Amino acid sequence: MQLFSSHRRIATTCGWLLVQLLTIVPARAQQPVAPPALSAVCASQVPAAINNIIDRPELRRYRWGIVVQVLGGPKQLYNRDGDRLFIPASNVKLITTAAALRQLGAAMRLRTSVYQLPSNGSFSNLLVVGRGDPSLTVSGLQSIAQQLQQRGIKQIGQISFDDSYFRGEQINSGWEWGDLSTDYAPAINGLMLNQNSNPLTVSSQQLGMPLRYAWKDPSLNSWQVDNRSLTIAASQDNNVDAVAMFGKPVIKLTGKLATNATPIQIDLPLADPAQSFISAFRQSLNRSGINSNSMRLGAAQSTINLPEIVAIDSPPITTLITETNQRSNNIYAEVLLRSIGRTHPEHSTSDRDTSNLGIALVKQHLTAMGVDPQAYSIYDGSGLSRHNLVAPTTFMRVLSAMATTPIGKIYRDSLPVAGISGSLKNRMKGTLAQGIVSAKTGSLSGVASLSGYVNPPQYAPLVFSIILNQHDRPTSQMVKVIDEVVVVLASLKQC
Repeated sequence: MQLFSSHRRIATTCGWLLVQLLTIVPARAQQPVAPPALSAVCASQVPAAINNIIDRPELRRYRWGIVVQVLGGPKQLYNRDGDRLFIPASNVKLITTAAALRQLGAAMRLRTSVYQLPSNGSFSNLLVVGRGDPSLTVSGLQSIAQQLQQRGIKQIGQISFDDSYFRGEQINSGWEWGDLSTDYAPAINGLMLNQNSNPLTVSSQQLGMPLRYAWKDPSLNSWQVDNRSLTIAASQDNNVDAVAMFGKPVIKLTGKLATNATPIQIDLPLADPAQSFISAFRQSLNRSGINSNSMRLGAAQSTINLPEIVAIDSPPITTLITETNQRSNNIYAEVLLRSIGRTHPEHSTSDRDTSNLGIALVKQHLTAMGVDPQAYSIYDGSGLSRHNLVAPTTFMRVLSAMATTPIGKIYRDSLPVAGISGSLKNRMKGTLAQGIVSAKTGSLSGVASLSGYVNPPQYAPLVFSIILNQHDRPTSQMVKVIDEVVVVLASLKQC
C-alpha cells in the first residue's frame, strides 16, 4: 500500500498585472493603479523591449529561455537560449495533449465496462474493467448500478474488478516526495474514481478539544486517523497538518485551529485507489437495492468473448485535453499519456510500462512535427517531474505544427485565455494581452513558464515560449515579469 504525508493543496494564481516596460510608474498609497498605456512596438524594437524587462539587475542571475516567431512563417523576432534545455513544468502538457489529439483522436472516450461472466449457480457473476477514466465520480458508479437494476439484476454472485489496464508503476518515480503528499500527484490506475483523491474537512470544537474531522466521501476512505490536534482560543494562529507514514494506513492529524476559525480542507490522495473503487461500487449497488455475495480485485482477463451489459463513457478526448490545459490537471495529463501508450503495438506483445510506451509514441509525433530529438527529454505527461528537459523551440514548433492541422482549433481552444479563462483568468487583466493570448502556464519552485499564441491587433499572429529556471523568488512575482514580456508581444505593430 502506498502512503503519503499530506498538506493543503496550493493552486498557483496571479493577480492583476502592472506593466512596466522602460519606466517605473509610481503608485498612490492605498489606491489601485491601472496598468499604464504601452506604446505600440515595432518588430525591430522587440529584442530591446524584452531585454529591458528580463535584464533588470534583480533578474540577471536567473536563466531565461525565450523564443518568439511569426506563426506560419520563418521570421523569428526574438531568441534567447531557445535551443537550450530547461525544466518546463506544466508546459509539458502542451506536448501531451497535442500527441493525444493526434494519436487518439478528438472523439475517443475512455470506457468503464461491466461484463457478464459465466454463472456457477443461480446468481450472475460480473467483471468490472476500468480504463482510467479520470472524470469518473461516485455519481457515475451510481449510474452503472441503476443500469444494472434496470436490467432486472437484484442479486449478484461474485464481482471481479480488473485494474490492469495500465501497466507499470502507478506513481512516477521522478516525482518529488513533497508532491506525493498532495491530491495533484496521486496514483494513476485503471479503476480511477474522483481523481483518486478524497478531501478531509477539519473544523474546531470547544476550547481544548481535539479538532473535528470528516471525509468528503467516507466510502472512499481507507485511512485511520490518529487525532492529535487541538482547538485553541479565538483569533489565535492556525496551523493544521495531516501526515501519513509509509507502511501504515494511518494519518496523524496535528496542529491547532481557533474556535472561530473557518473549517479547512486538506486534500489527500487515496491510500488504495482500487479498493476505494470497490468499496464505492458496493455502496452504489446497495443504494440501488442490489446485493453481491463477494467482490474482489482479480487478475487481468480477456473480454473478447464476454458480453458487455453495462458501460459508462468519459467525455471525449476534446473535453479531457481542455480540462488538462485549462486547469493544468496533472491527473488528466498522466491518464492521456498512458492512454497513448495503450495504443502502442508493443503493449500487447511486451511487458513494457504503459507510460514509457506513451512517451515513445509522443517522441514519434514530435519528430513528425519537426522537433529535433535532441531538443527535449520527456519523463512524464504532466510536467511534474524535474527530469523533464525541453527547449523553448520545441514548444514553438509543436504550437506551430498544430496550428496548421484540422485539429488546430480544438487544440488552441483548449488553452487558457489571458484575463478570461483557466489558469490565465487572473493574469494580464486590463492589458493589451487580455483576450488575445492563448497559452499554457507552468510552475514549480524555481520554475515558471508560459507558451502559446498571440494575436496582436496590428501585427501577424505569433507563437512564443518563455521558460524561466533557477529563480529564488515567489512564483507570483515572476509570472508578472513573464506577463510583461507577453504584453510587449501583444502591442506589436507593422512599422
